[in-house]
Amino acid sequence: MIASGRSEAEVVEYFVRCVEVDMGMTPANYAAAQTTAAAIKAVSKPNGCNGSESEVTGRPMVDVAMIEPGGLFELAMIGLDEELPPPRAELTGWAAVNHLHRLGSREVLDLALAACVEPEPLRRRVGACILGQLGHAKIGFEPVFMEERYEGLTKLLAAEKAGPGDPAVLVDTCIALGHLHDPRAIPMLLQLGTHPEAGVRRAVASGLGGHLENEAVDGLILLSGDADEEVRDWATFELGQLIECDTPTLRAALHARLDDPSANIRGEAIEGLAKRGDRSVLPTLIRELHIGVSQPLLDAAIALATPDLCEALAAAKQGGLLVQASHGPFDLSSEWNEATRACGC
Repeated sequence: MIASGRSEAEVVEYFVRCVEVDMGMTPANYAAAQTTAAAIKAVSKPNGCNGSESEVTGRPMVDVAMIEPGGLFELAMIGLDEELPPPRAELTGWAAVNHLHRLGSREVLDLALAACVEPEPLRRRVGACILGQLGHAKIGFEPVFMEERYEGLTKLLAAEKAGPGDPAVLVDTCIALGHLHDPRAIPMLLQLGTHPEAGVRRAVASGLGGHLENEAVDGLILLSGDADEEVRDWATFELGQLIECDTPTLRAALHARLDDPSANIRGEAIEGLAKRGDRSVLPTLIRELHIGVSQPLLDAAIALATPDLCEALAAAKQGGLLVQASHGPFDLSSEWNEATRACGC
């Protein structure tokens, strides 16, 4: 899904963003994403659900091997919209979906495809969520049933647009298509770029992520100026961090976000420009570091690597390197140290 040449850290960053989109969460910054990654890791260790006691609850854990895929599907519909994964002893919602992903079997595929044409929206949503990452068991996985998954998701999206138009189904389907990273889906996604529901537009931004086709980049540029903050956040992140191309139009879109009301979006734009070697962003980066510290700002400092940033980095440290992430405080001291070394401070 990610363009070649990405570092391991960027791959992890993108993975966490995808997981957070799927679970309905909106990361405030990279520190929040890292905190969420730790939470996800805590509830999804390999061979974790084996009948032992849960490290989270101390209760007996579910033996997944004893549950048929159809049973897992029913469990997946319970708590699908919970912000945090359930305790490991409770195999519901996204915990059940993730186990179905790991099975990656024809039986699970058929269950998901059948669910996509069910009258109940929640069943269609679970079907889409399963199809999006079916077989995604580990980093370096081999894709399975790609054509069947693409056909099932695009048929669902077309039927939803023509019929019920349930926003939650549209959201999950757009995100699922993004996981497939098939450029044939770009036109269908773009048709929803002006949907009245902000959640749908945010899902479109997610679905377009990583595509280098001009139409996809133009769609993200449009969404980066959306009236909704979360939509702008995701589109700006996609443009700045996940797309390797560097054009005047893309840079102009990032420059347009340097005075965004959201500090998170300003940081994403600054980092995107810094990684493209745009030194005109230096005064804005200095301004933001005096306001406060964040992962994107420190990454931007590392990318620009200039002593001109030393005073601003010192001011950022004085303001405190412990930032509040979505699920608790996060210490950016090691990242700050790397930035000061890069800048020769």
